[in-house]
Amino acid sequence: MRFRTKIILICCLSVLCSSIICSVTVYDLVKRISLDAAESQSYQNAHVTFSEIEEKISSLVVGKDDSMEHKVLDYILKTQGDEMLLCFASGDRETEIYNDTVFQQKDLSGLSYHSAEVLEQSIDVAEMKWEGRQFLVLRQEVNGVCVLYKLEEITYVLTRMRMLGIGLLLLTAAITAVVSLILFFILKRMLRPLQRLNEGAKQIARGQYDERVVIEQKDEVGELSSNFNAMAEAVQSRIQKLKEIEHKRTLFMGNLTHELKTPMTAISGYAKTLLTVKLPEEDREDALCYIYQESCRLERLSKKMMHLLLLEEDDSISLAEVSAERLFHNAEEACSQSLQESGIFLECHSAGESYLVDADLMTEVLINLIDNARKASSKGDRIILSARENVIEVQDFGRGIPKEEQEKILEPFYRIDKSRSRASGGAGLGLAITAMILKRHNCSIHMESGLGEGTRMILQFV
Repeated sequence: MRFRTKIILICCLSVLCSSIICSVTVYDLVKRISLDAAESQSYQNAHVTFSEIEEKISSLVVGKDDSMEHKVLDYILKTQGDEMLLCFASGDRETEIYNDTVFQQKDLSGLSYHSAEVLEQSIDVAEMKWEGRQFLVLRQEVNGVCVLYKLEEITYVLTRMRMLGIGLLLLTAAITAVVSLILFFILKRMLRPLQRLNEGAKQIARGQYDERVVIEQKDEVGELSSNFNAMAEAVQSRIQKLKEIEHKRTLFMGNLTHELKTPMTAISGYAKTLLTVKLPEEDREDALCYIYQESCRLERLSKKMMHLLLLEEDDSISLAEVSAERLFHNAEEACSQSLQESGIFLECHSAGESYLVDADLMTEVLINLIDNARKASSKGDRIILSARENVIEVQDFGRGIPKEEQEKILEPFYRIDKSRSRASGGAGLGLAITAMILKRHNCSIHMESGLGEGTRMILQFV
């Protein structure tokens, strides 16, 4: 069952129940008032009739001749002109004196009477149903001579109440129908944004992540629409990021395959030659030396790959206050041999600065930056490693980096001079690892470089 249908049903049931309760209450109240009014009027009429007859009997009836007495009573009652008036002799006798109705004394005397006071006069009252008609039977004994019965029909009250009940029933049905229609159109308009949300969700489920919902009203539904758009934006951003990551991984695997292919081909070729061809001892040693060198390069490449993957998976690192002097000393010791072989001089400048870092990882960052600076420099050049507040700089005076290449050098396997990097044993992973480590330290890296002007790598700590 749809949400709108549920709301309409609940509201209609509530309106219906409220209308029924109100109708029943009104019906019962009107019925009581109408019956009370009819009974009161009947009492008044009976009191007037009984008083007039009693007065006439008191002034006219004399003697003890029953036949004469009954004739006088018959005459008096006829002059009243009331067809619903009955008179029977009092006492044990059941002599009928006056009766123009179909009722007998036994029909009336057997009713359940109760006493009612009307203007200080006691009148016996009972209710009687006959052929679908409702009567009030009022009884009074007059001067011990006769018993008077007066019938007051109150069927009109029940008829009116029946008509009132039908009217209330029709009114309840009409109110419920009108409320249903009003609710239908109101809810249709109010739930229109939810329908758009539903359609938007379907579109996103089909892969249309740019789908957004128009916000028309500032209420709970509008807030829901706003949150839906924010969710869709986050989903789209996440999907785009995942696509970019997948694309980078594809490139990463392609570059890795390419990097592995060259040394593996060489190793396989030299190994096959050694197995199938009898070479002079000097050539044999050269082949084994080349196999060893390429194996070492593969080992270095695999270590860097493992390091890069671990950095991507592990977000937690241990930070501590480490002095710039200690970081520079560790990096200088690690790079001393390669700098000496290349004829490059390293200058370190610090003035007691310290940084919140992981000492080993930050040392590796400096080693990678110094090693890249060494590869870009010529024999006799110098590299300056300096520290100031929240900043570490590595500056060389070598070839420099073209402007169009500066945004790409942090990508894995990217090398500006492919042949030179491979010849020097590089795989283009050093700066990628550096960027990952700096990201874990909430540290940014910037570069200032120009062709023939050298390069300055700036590490900015937040």
